[in-house]
Amino acid sequence: MSTNWNTADKTLLCSLFAFLAALGFYIINPESIIAEGILFIAEAALVGGVADWFAVTALFKKPLGFPFHTAILPNRRQDFIDASVNMVQNEFFSRRSIFKKLSNLHLLPKLLEYIKQPDIRRAVVATMFEEIAGFVAKLDKEAAAKKIAEEIRKHLRDVPSNILIHELSQYLKRSGKDKAILESLIHSAREVAAKEETRKKIEKILENYAGENTQSSSSFSILMAGLAQALDLVNFTEAATLMQRHLLAFLDEIAVDSHVQQSVLSECHKTFAKISETLEFRDFIYKLQLDTVNSLPFESIIHDALVRINTQLSKADFAKLAKVKTSKDLPSFVYGFLAEQFERLISLLENKTAVQSAVEKFIFDLAARSALTARPIFANIAQTSLINLTDDQLNSLVYNKAEEDFIWIRLNGSIVGSVIGLIIFIIMTAVGGAM
Repeated sequence: MSTNWNTADKTLLCSLFAFLAALGFYIINPESIIAEGILFIAEAALVGGVADWFAVTALFKKPLGFPFHTAILPNRRQDFIDASVNMVQNEFFSRRSIFKKLSNLHLLPKLLEYIKQPDIRRAVVATMFEEIAGFVAKLDKEAAAKKIAEEIRKHLRDVPSNILIHELSQYLKRSGKDKAILESLIHSAREVAAKEETRKKIEKILENYAGENTQSSSSFSILMAGLAQALDLVNFTEAATLMQRHLLAFLDEIAVDSHVQQSVLSECHKTFAKISETLEFRDFIYKLQLDTVNSLPFESIIHDALVRINTQLSKADFAKLAKVKTSKDLPSFVYGFLAEQFERLISLLENKTAVQSAVEKFIFDLAARSALTARPIFANIAQTSLINLTDDQLNSLVYNKAEEDFIWIRLNGSIVGSVIGLIIFIIMTAVGGAM
């Protein structure tokens, strides 16, 4: 409480002087009804002022050392603290007041306005980049490579063989690889077919075939075959050469984009489809799938990739990354990707009503939960602060918040006292004159 004289103190002192002056005036003029009236009014004003001074002072101290029901606030400080803490927690920070204030804040526009600032954008993207780089740096690369490799192998082993066969067939068709494979096989086959050794083998096959057929034929057929050979009517060398030429011509026709090539490809696809339906072929594909998956060095490849990623990200220069947007190195790609996604997020928040509603709800829920969770913290802060105050500090805290009201209470005591004194004096005078 203030030690300086305020308006109420000065008014009370004036009431005392007025009472003393009225008392002196009455002593000089004991028979004067005016002197008696002025003394009565001054006395009532002084009594009212003293009574209200006593009442206000008794809230904080013991006025004139009076011990009974005085110094109420210091004596009931724990009750006051408990009431204040309850008011902070359940009135100022009640669920209703928190929700009402949060619903009027419109947090999403404020959030958008904040994150759209260029400095904030760069800071957010840089922070995300640092988090990714830090995560990769702390990552146990051997364990991560092993785990990733196991997951890849698991997924690859779980792919049904019929799906692999179908996808392989479709891929060959879509990409034109089937044509390239056929042309490659035709090219290799033509090289073999064009050799002299191939012609000799064809000739040998014809001779063997003719010999087998002659042995199984009648005597007349044998005679006619021998006669034809003696007269050079059957020339296996020319036949072999002619067959080789026709074979090369056929292969040349298949090797180029033609109707024959398309027919051969169609027949190949039909044959492949029939073979793929057999259990033996599927078992072969499945074993090939397992052998391939188990033999591929996924661990070393993934480990080396993680090490290179860590090296590049750890050496990144944010100042250069923010300026250079066309570089194709990994740090620039990651930084650009994060910046692009951040811009996309801002665009969604600005233009998509569904996204705005979802984010608004999330922010409101997060802020409300945070505020509700913080209620005990605010209450604890208020309680600790009030407990640590001395009695004088507590008195000053309360008195200073309502000092003007306390002054008017005391002023009203003198004013109301004088008015009531005047009324009583008039009544007493009227009753005394009537008697």
